[in-house]
Amino acid sequence: KGRLAIGHVRYSTAGDTSLRNAQPLLANTSHGVLALAHNGNLTNALTLRKQLEGSGSIFQTTSDTECILHLVARSKAKTLREAILEALRQVEGSYSLVFCTKRELIAARDPYGVRPLVLGKLGNAVMVASETCALDLVGAKFVREIQPGELAYINGSGIRSTQFAVRPQTAFCS
Repeated sequence: KGRLAIGHVRYSTAGDTSLRNAQPLLANTSHGVLALAHNGNLTNALTLRKQLEGSGSIFQTTSDTECILHLVARSKAKTLREAILEALRQVEGSYSLVFCTKRELIAARDPYGVRPLVLGKLGNAVMVASETCALDLVGAKFVREIQPGELAYINGSGIRSTQFAVRPQTAFCS
C-alpha cells in the first residue's frame, strides 16, 4: 500500500540485460530513499562512470542509469530537488526520467525532447508515462507532454514544474 509508485518495462539499451540492471534502481541518499526509472541513453555515461569510480563510487550495475543516482547522492546540494538539477546538468544524451521519493514523483525530459514523457490523470491520481498508449491501457486521460528540459514535481499539492535546460542550438550539415 502507498500513495506513490513507479515501474519500468523497458528493455536494456545500455549495460547488460541482466536482473541487476532491472529498473527502477533504488538508492539511499542523504536526502532519503530515491528510486529512478530511466528510458534513453546517456552519451557521456562512460566518462561519468570513470570519474565517479575514480572518486570512490562503487557501482552495482552496468547500466548508465546508475550514474544519475551517484551524481544525485554525491551532490552537496541542500535539497533533493537541487541535487537532481545538479545531476541533470552533468548528463548528456536522450532521456525520460521518473524519480520517486516517499513524498513525490519527479519527472524529467532531456533538453532535446528525444524521448517522450507525458502526464495523465486517472481519477484524482496523476500518472507519468513514456507513451500515451500506456495511459490508454489503464483508462487514464492525457493531460500534456513534459516539455524538453522540464522537471515536473508531483505530490499532494498538485503538479509544479521548472525548466532546467533549454534546447541547445545545433547546426546540422547535409
